[in-house]
Amino acid sequence: MSSYYDVLRVGVDADAEVIRRAYLTRAQLLHPDRYAGAPEEERQRAEAAMKTLNEAWNTLKNPEARHRYDVEHGFVGPGPDDEAFWDDEAVWDDAPVRPSLFRRTGVRLAIVLVLVGGLAGSGVVVFAGRGGGSPPASRRTAQSWSPSDSAELRSAAIRAGFTPAQADCFVDWITSRYRPSDEIDPSVIGRAADACR
Repeated sequence: MSSYYDVLRVGVDADAEVIRRAYLTRAQLLHPDRYAGAPEEERQRAEAAMKTLNEAWNTLKNPEARHRYDVEHGFVGPGPDDEAFWDDEAVWDDAPVRPSLFRRTGVRLAIVLVLVGGLAGSGVVVFAGRGGGSPPASRRTAQSWSPSDSAELRSAAIRAGFTPAQADCFVDWITSRYRPSDEIDPSVIGRAADACR
């Protein structure tokens, strides 16, 4: 199977501009409008080639997606931020690397989401001795979240590994139960993440 670099006919070390120009050139040649009067077999072949070209472009135009693709296909080695680099079975200097507590329990995700949720709502508020429990659900609605706060929470969920659909579910779950200024227990964040995955 050819790589996305082969599909675009560029080298692995090509910069973003070279990849963009290669995509535009290939897209002009494979565009379905060019094959409107062609036989069905030729049109299907061009459509399949265009689909593959679009997949290659969508991956290689995004620096993060390109890096993941390069690591997965062996074009570059993993860096310290890649999961493969921190593989639980990895060994350096003949000493096994133990995964951190955060990695094993998923607490890291919960902490990030709590911080982003708190910051998005203009800061984390500590409710020591608040009494009376949490506010009634009628006051904790999505209406108290501004569109930009909800968008920031969604972006944080996507950066934490959620798909866009899972991120939307997560945002709905949190914004329907909490106001932006509420302190959110990390276990609640974990339950929300589990419910949306």
